Amino acid sequence: MLLKVWRELAGYADPPEACLINFYAAGAKMGLHQDRDELDFDAPVVSISLGDACLFRVGGHQRSAPTQAVRLSSGDAVVLGGEARLAFHGVDRIYPGTSRLLPEGGRINLTLRRVTRGACAGSGPRSAAEAPHAKQQRI
Repeated sequence: MLLKVWRELAGYADPPEACLINFYAAGAKMGLHQDRDELDFDAPVVSISLGDACLFRVGGHQRSAPTQAVRLSSGDAVVLGGEARLAFHGVDRIYPGTSRLLPEGGRINLTLRRVTRGACAGSGPRSAAEAPHAKQQRI
């Protein structure tokens, strides 16, 4: 299923090479950060939310840039690609009890990403639909 989500949302020919799994308990947060550990910034980062809703914040390429807040629910996916690939982003809060997916509550975030350069690295978006974007989608 995760590879299907990547194929449908990433707009990138090469498959992901890693899936980072984060668990957020009721009071957990993650400060604004950039995903910069990969060698290939042409590939997007695809993030899938499961369990309790959260307040997700995304901004610009500077930590001090203005941010927008989006409530993510279980089943939502966010793609950081193109110009938004290196946007600062984080989790401001978890909304306990908003999902019954996890018996003890909390939120799981699955982040799919390329680690090395893919065959299509540097080729840019393949169509107008894959132009620079930060988008949210329900899966």
